[in-house]
Amino acid sequence: MGRGRPASGPRLVETMEGTETAKTRLRVILETVAGQRTIGDACDELGIGKTAFHELRSRVLRGALADLEPKPPGRPRREEPASAADLAALKAEQQRLLEELEIAYLREEVMLTMPELYQPQTEPERKKKAQLLKNRRNRQKRQRRKQR
Repeated sequence: MGRGRPASGPRLVETMEGTETAKTRLRVILETVAGQRTIGDACDELGIGKTAFHELRSRVLRGALADLEPKPPGRPRREEPASAADLAALKAEQQRLLEELEIAYLREEVMLTMPELYQPQTEPERKKKAQLLKNRRNRQKRQRRKQR
């Protein structure tokens, strides 16, 4: 028999913080891993099926393994507070982007209300429009001459 304090094993869970349901689940999972309890007994105590128990145990063990992955040594870096110049530059950029967004909204509104301004014209349509404008100008000239 070894010297020292006896191993706590799955009973160590009872000293941790958490809900009783979570503690019970973890204790039962650790007991099955340690070989102190069968999976059938564990399923009966937790009130779940074998498939659900295997999924739960697998999820717990994957989480524990991920938590034990090596991490960079030391404390995580603290973010440096932004300087006044950086803050001013960011605010100017934000204002510029907000203005661009407002312009884009206005363009869209104009496009929706007057789609004829934004639809590309074919060559015949352009010639027809030019002729109509020419006729309108000529008509206006004639009217002005008559008024004199």
